[in-house]
Amino acid sequence: MNPHLYYLHRISPFVIRFGESFGLRWYGLSYVAGFAAGFLLLRYLSKRGRLQLTAHDLDELMTVLIVGVLVGARLGYVLFYAPSLLVQFSSSPPFWGALAINQGGMSSHGGFIGVAIAVYYFARRRKVSWLHVGDAVVMVAPVGLFFGRIANFINGELYGCPTNAPWAVCFPSEIMNWSGERLSQLTLLLTQNGFHFDKVESILTAIRVNDAVAAIAHPLLTPRHPSQLYEAFLEGVVLFCLLWFFGVKKNVRPGAATALFFFFYALLRIAGEQFREPDADIGYQWLNLTRGQWLSIFMLGAAAVFWRLSRTVRPAAAKAPNARFRPPKSH
Repeated sequence: MNPHLYYLHRISPFVIRFGESFGLRWYGLSYVAGFAAGFLLLRYLSKRGRLQLTAHDLDELMTVLIVGVLVGARLGYVLFYAPSLLVQFSSSPPFWGALAINQGGMSSHGGFIGVAIAVYYFARRRKVSWLHVGDAVVMVAPVGLFFGRIANFINGELYGCPTNAPWAVCFPSEIMNWSGERLSQLTLLLTQNGFHFDKVESILTAIRVNDAVAAIAHPLLTPRHPSQLYEAFLEGVVLFCLLWFFGVKKNVRPGAATALFFFFYALLRIAGEQFREPDADIGYQWLNLTRGQWLSIFMLGAAAVFWRLSRTVRPAAAKAPNARFRPPKSH
């Protein structure tokens, strides 16, 4: 397996950079793009009479969803992947490890929990069916998942397992997980060629901007599946098409689209993670499954619950767009 035959990932995580570690990142921009696209799709559903909420309702809904996604996704990462951050405190901002977004990242499963709480809060506040609102939100959720996975690829994070497929990619970010011996080999080669770095992060930056450093590091990297792109296609494009094929039909029972979202997402996430390298500090778990796959299996249970709830509620009668919508409450 000759790494020179494969694409070397050298994309900068910054759209615009100010200094060494500050600037506008693609990852943050992906959240903005996801929220903006989701809002436009919700307005489309409203105009088509599929979402019976006013323009003011949509503004408030997006506000609570943004809070739910950001808080839920971060706390989900801490609880599911790095609980040690809960007890890490420092004398400098942000003072608490759970708030230090430069340590770890966000969890899509945690984001789902945050969205569920936000939807329930909004529905109770506006006195509308939470199943109906939830159905509308899951219809647009794949767009945000798509942008998030594209951002993962740009960052070179959550990369795939080793492969010799022609489309394999060499991700320099794997250096962060190298053992001391392998890292020492790279450092020695760089030193012999006149390059001296005091931090691994500096090496990664140099690989992106310096052709000579990139040429030295490239042969030591492992060609891998671009699993982020696989998941962007599965969780974004495929899931979106499935939901809009089944979920926008008339006389769909409230809660059914949410059930389909959890069901299809779980299956697609489990399939996509077959090509993804497990988290270095967690590895594979029982039955050789990743943490993300196990969390997705539990989502199948959530799908069953929502499907059962949808069976207890009759389909809502069609109403004029932007009229207040109050289908029968679920029990």
